[in-house]
Amino acid sequence: MYWNIEAGPWPVNVVIMAGGKGTRLKPLTDNTHKSLIPVAGKPIVRHMIDHLAASGFREIHISVGHLAEQVMDYLGDGKELGISIRYIKERIVMGSMGALTLKQRWQHEHFLVINGDVYSNFDIRNLCFEYFTKNAAMAILTVPNSMKVPYGVVEIGPDGHITLFEEKPEYELMVNAGVYIFNQKVHNLMPKSIAFEGWHLIQAALHAGLQVAGVPHTKGYWIDIGSMETLRKAQEMSQIDIPQQ
Repeated sequence: MYWNIEAGPWPVNVVIMAGGKGTRLKPLTDNTHKSLIPVAGKPIVRHMIDHLAASGFREIHISVGHLAEQVMDYLGDGKELGISIRYIKERIVMGSMGALTLKQRWQHEHFLVINGDVYSNFDIRNLCFEYFTKNAAMAILTVPNSMKVPYGVVEIGPDGHITLFEEKPEYELMVNAGVYIFNQKVHNLMPKSIAFEGWHLIQAALHAGLQVAGVPHTKGYWIDIGSMETLRKAQEMSQIDIPQQ
């Protein structure tokens, strides 16, 4: 199949990981799947599916476990959305990556994996472009994050004397955004049919000497809806006019 490295469609298997129980969002998730919690009047997972479809992806896999029937009943096979949706069923909790090993055959040798609680309009085209042009084995979307230390920080020299003191400093860090793209070599690093997390896979790829690229998310919005605080942030942000990419 012909594909344009700048515009797509890209030869990747798209997987949304939605098998978790959403324990940090209790009691909202006692009887409702986390990915179906609404933001701006639409479930979280639907926002991501619409974003993927707008970027040219027409085939999407979704891993489901806890309250799986709710997700499957809501989304169905995707025909009403103009796409094709297939499901990977987790019999046990598989983490944010482990469900990929439950499916034996994949159409493509590259994987775009997105955590099911990511609420974002990140630039999918740019992520794919950076991954393929850098010839990396893996690329992860990164976002800036400020971390303020609530104490005075000291640096101590080899003689035991303090060489630097800074009161309650604030650091700017780049953190994992829960969006990954990688090739079959990285996929092969995962143990079969057991729980495995995204950070495990990053460490495994680095340990194997494979190139892992970081692609900064520089415009638009990104929120990991993993707590009541970040859910409120997403709901508040959705009330303002956010430019789409």
